[in-house]
Amino acid sequence: MTLAFDLPRTESAWIAAWDPRWKLAAIMFGVVAVALLRSAILAWIAWISIAVLLTVAGFSWKWWLQRIAAPLAMFCFFFLWLALFPRPEETPARYVGLNWSPHGCRLFAGLLAKMLAIVSLVWMLLGSTPLADVFHAAQRLKVPAPMIHLALLTMRYVFLLGEEWSRLRTALRVRGFRNRADWHSYRTIGQVAGTLIVRSHERAERVGQAMRARGFHGEFPSLRDFQTARRDIAHFALIVGAFIVLVAIDLWSRPW
Repeated sequence: MTLAFDLPRTESAWIAAWDPRWKLAAIMFGVVAVALLRSAILAWIAWISIAVLLTVAGFSWKWWLQRIAAPLAMFCFFFLWLALFPRPEETPARYVGLNWSPHGCRLFAGLLAKMLAIVSLVWMLLGSTPLADVFHAAQRLKVPAPMIHLALLTMRYVFLLGEEWSRLRTALRVRGFRNRADWHSYRTIGQVAGTLIVRSHERAERVGQAMRARGFHGEFPSLRDFQTARRDIAHFALIVGAFIVLVAIDLWSRPW
């Protein structure tokens, strides 16, 4: 089975050669900094800056647009109501036959910019660094081992369970099953879900036994030895400094 995680690989030499430890630390700092911003304008400035960085790094915007559609639709489903329900003390704006809340629109715009910026930062990390190196870098940065193991195994087995579900679904359709709003369909879906859980448990037991048989002792070994160069520190300082400036401006300015 293969890991169906088709992140694009950047051809940019500087970001691919950046030490994964410094890269992970800088990007995680950026994620936290963007999440703390209160101003919608500063959130969009952060997103535009990250978009420029993605372009310089050589990432595929076609891939980005294809993959952002699902998160964007889910985001709008949960947060668009902020703009559609004016508060009693404000005057709503009438547009396309609906009453829009000015404060809600600004809040929605700020959250949208944060979502785009955070997702893009994570994609920039994963698109320029092999997944094994990301987790090894987290291990070297003293991230708790259970968190690393949980993240790594989750990344792997989400797709394995998806493939298992696809096989069960194909088997059902071959046998003539069609999903309908009746008790037979509900009972069948429940049985399939139970089968998937049982198979997941059995697979987890086999994986645990295989890891113990190979001498796993709580750390994932890596053949790569990270070495810090001056450019790594310079890139880290540049990115972290930019986010510190944004957060400082946000703290000293009037929040939206």
